[in-house]
Amino acid sequence: MTPPEPDAERIGNRYRLEERIGAGAMGAVWRGTDELLNRPVAIKELIAAAASVSGHGPDAAEESRQRLLREGRIGARLQHAHVISMFDVVVHDDRPWLVMEYLPSRSLAAVLNEKGPLSPQEAATIGRQVADGLSAAHAAGVVHRDIKPGNILLAEDGRAKISDFGVSRAVDDVQLTRTGMIAGTPAFLAPEVARGQEPTSASDVFALGATLYAAVEGEPPFGLDDNAYALLHKVATGQIRPPQQAGALTALLMRLLSNEPTERPTAAQARDALTAIA
Repeated sequence: MTPPEPDAERIGNRYRLEERIGAGAMGAVWRGTDELLNRPVAIKELIAAAASVSGHGPDAAEESRQRLLREGRIGARLQHAHVISMFDVVVHDDRPWLVMEYLPSRSLAAVLNEKGPLSPQEAATIGRQVADGLSAAHAAGVVHRDIKPGNILLAEDGRAKISDFGVSRAVDDVQLTRTGMIAGTPAFLAPEVARGQEPTSASDVFALGATLYAAVEGEPPFGLDDNAYALLHKVATGQIRPPQQAGALTALLMRLLSNEPTERPTAAQARDALTAIA
């Protein structure tokens, strides 16, 4: 491991920032080192989380911080082969930072952008792993709320892991915010969430189906629209376009994407069905 740089920024007097490896609407992700345990980590800087509460006074800011810490503790309960582990939540310079497992990988979104749609078998192989991680999370009482290609990491050896567990809930990544603005894309939301209901494990299963649909079809089941409100309205109707390229995945996708949450399989049932297809 490279010797520590004396001028490198440290978070919480323990985590050394080394290289920014990703950025998005919610902030930046850094590759770093846990200097106490001498291991690589991923460190997420939640820029938007701090900014979003700045206009709501100190009480709202403290509420947001406590909520993030609570979600961090929930995320720390999930030790699973197909979930990126959360190690720590650090408040540094009055902003929350999340310290997570570092997995050299690319997101499914990046792979799809580069290579185009996957075969049904390839999608099922990834989906089986994601469903396995979701099943463990749901058993622990945790709903992810933001399953989408950008939150599925693919390692070189074929492992798939879900990232940002608990984070989306903490920072309202795909929810309507207090000001009524949509933060994040609604393209993978379940219809009941688009209609304003609380996300459940069944909503995660729908999002898994929407992700696999996008993997084989090239775009999400409700299409894409630069107008987020128009897309949200389309999602709320629950009327998807039947997949054309899904092959052996077709029947399962239609079950995962059922408009009625009770008609969808559980994550464990989805895992078993995807295993048979893969």
